[in-house]
Amino acid sequence: MKRISKPVFFIVAILIICFAVTATVGVKYYEGDIQKTTIKGISDIRWGIDIRGGVEASFKPAGDIDATDEQLESAKSIIETRMVSNGITDYEIYSDKGSDRIIVRFPWKEDDTNFDPVAAVDELAATAKLTFRNPSGETVMDGSAVASASVGVDTSDGKAGQYIVQLELTSEGAKTFADVTSQYLNQQIAIYMDDTMLSNPTVQSVISEGKAQITGNFDAESATKLANQINGGALPFGLEAASYSGISPTLGQNSLTAMGYAAIIAFALIALFMIIKYRVPGFVAVIALIGQMALSIAAVTRYFSVFNSFTMTLPGIAGLILSVGMGVDANIITAERIKEEFRAGKTLDSAIETGTKNSLTAIIDGNMTIVIVSVILLLVFGPSNILSWIFGESTTGTIYAFGYTLLMGVISNFIMGVWLSRVMLKSIVGLNPLRKKWLFGGEGK
Repeated sequence: MKRISKPVFFIVAILIICFAVTATVGVKYYEGDIQKTTIKGISDIRWGIDIRGGVEASFKPAGDIDATDEQLESAKSIIETRMVSNGITDYEIYSDKGSDRIIVRFPWKEDDTNFDPVAAVDELAATAKLTFRNPSGETVMDGSAVASASVGVDTSDGKAGQYIVQLELTSEGAKTFADVTSQYLNQQIAIYMDDTMLSNPTVQSVISEGKAQITGNFDAESATKLANQINGGALPFGLEAASYSGISPTLGQNSLTAMGYAAIIAFALIALFMIIKYRVPGFVAVIALIGQMALSIAAVTRYFSVFNSFTMTLPGIAGLILSVGMGVDANIITAERIKEEFRAGKTLDSAIETGTKNSLTAIIDGNMTIVIVSVILLLVFGPSNILSWIFGESTTGTIYAFGYTLLMGVISNFIMGVWLSRVMLKSIVGLNPLRKKWLFGGEGK
């Protein structure tokens, strides 16, 4: 067996534990009395309607506008886009064309303590109309010229580290912006969101490459919010809430707390079983399981920027539990294969090498079927699903949550339970005090 350096086990184990702690509790600090969040933890998860409750609101066109069916569908699509871009995956949205109403149900924000339905619907109902205005206050370009918006960090001298909103213009928008910056060279072009001026920069050169940026007193949250609003687009008409109310949770916070304690107790019992029955491989498996759960949580809380934040529902929790079961199963298969090699008379190194290799096919086969099912659930019940015209939007949030957490859990199992657990096992076997067959599931010394 090609051994892995002895310190690798300790390095990997320490990194997993540190990652698990930060993924669970997050990383926060205070600037005066204001708490800033660098890394979100479990307390920052946006819980679904079934767990924490939410808001039900009925929107109508402001000013008694008689909206066309196309305008109503456009407004519905934009509201849906805004919810998805804000990480709200547990939602229901319908349009009632007979009465010009859009009915929306969505969960409370993760940091909401007032549970004010009015404040909760304001963000969805905002028109978010982006305009560029010349010194006379006239609009010279609007948000339709913008293809996409994203958050960036200013790297220019004197402003390094400040958050900005980067704009990617359409082909026509790039031509228009080139003409505007040429016409108003060395003059100010103000950038407005609705009637609020965001920035008033001076045009220092002709911008023809189709890219622009909005600067201002942004932090990460406000820059992200603005980028999401721009990407969501401007509503075809103003919206006002015709009615709104809070929705009571079906589970409740106390039940969630009880579930958390139950999960801790269950994991402790599983860890005890694995260590007693499989000894060193069981101990390594416990560390890998901690890493797997942490990675699954990180995929929900947006620990990594590649993952969007996510609404956690009861089926989502079920997906996590099932994926942990798959992780336990993967480690048991490996440990049993090692024991079989010992019974066949193999040496310690040979048993570990052959056992880990022979278990891989069974683990991959079992997990790949789960991956296929998870992907199908995401495609069918996701926010932009392919069969919503059959199943309806009301099913998207909860089933999508199950598919998402199940898929993330299986991926985490491959990383932690299959790859890193093998790395740790092949490293720890090099420690002389542990080079005994019975410590790895064999008989005798």
